[in-house]
Amino acid sequence: MTQAAHDGYQLPDGFEHCSKLRPVVEATSALDRVRAVVTILAAPGGCPWDGKQTNRTLLKNLIEETYEYVDTVEADDREGMREELGDLLLQSVFQGVVCQKDSVDPFTLDEVCDRLVNKLITRHPAVFAPDSAQDADDGSGQSPEDVLKLWNEMKRKEKHRTSVLEGISHSQGAFLRAAKVVHRVAGSDHADRLSAAFAAETSQAATGGTSESPTAAGLADDILTAIRRADAAGIDIDAALRSRLRAVEDEIVRLEHDLA
Repeated sequence: MTQAAHDGYQLPDGFEHCSKLRPVVEATSALDRVRAVVTILAAPGGCPWDGKQTNRTLLKNLIEETYEYVDTVEADDREGMREELGDLLLQSVFQGVVCQKDSVDPFTLDEVCDRLVNKLITRHPAVFAPDSAQDADDGSGQSPEDVLKLWNEMKRKEKHRTSVLEGISHSQGAFLRAAKVVHRVAGSDHADRLSAAFAAETSQAATGGTSESPTAAGLADDILTAIRRADAAGIDIDAALRSRLRAVEDEIVRLEHDLA
């Protein structure tokens, strides 16, 4: 096998004599190898399907791979995590390679990485305080909640946000979006006033204690109430629902087996 001199990587058997793979062999790190092979595939003379992809056409794959990785993590499937995390990395690198080819506003993965590094540094001022700072605090005395609050506050200032709703994606499902809105409102300095927005649209509850048929608005209010209760209790309601659904699915499979 052809072996990279720096870290022992070897090309798969049978591909040692392909000159197109020279950038892969010469890459200085595993991540650079990923970028090299994706760049080759997306370039003219590479893979016809890869070459015609855009940032938009790749979104479905990005979302699917994200959920597949979530499944492996929640199933404690370490081998599956190795596979799915690689697929998720592929989608990130693929998006970056496509961005670099844009004719109007191209940018590179190096720019993306540098911006990310700068963001991680500037949003952790306690961790990266100057060595000369008096009584430097490395942040070890802060609680995770304190750190998250500082992060969100710095993010709000950096992006000049004036509303708790800014930055919440409308592309995600309604359930996840509702959970994000609830959490943002609960963490706001004006939580008491903003919470009035959750006042039920209907005078009657959608379910329970009434003979009236449930309404769409009433059922939606019930869901929002459950999400707010979960947020107040520190429960990730989306993860909890996925866990409960897995248990339900396991029981359905068991029942179907009994019926067979």
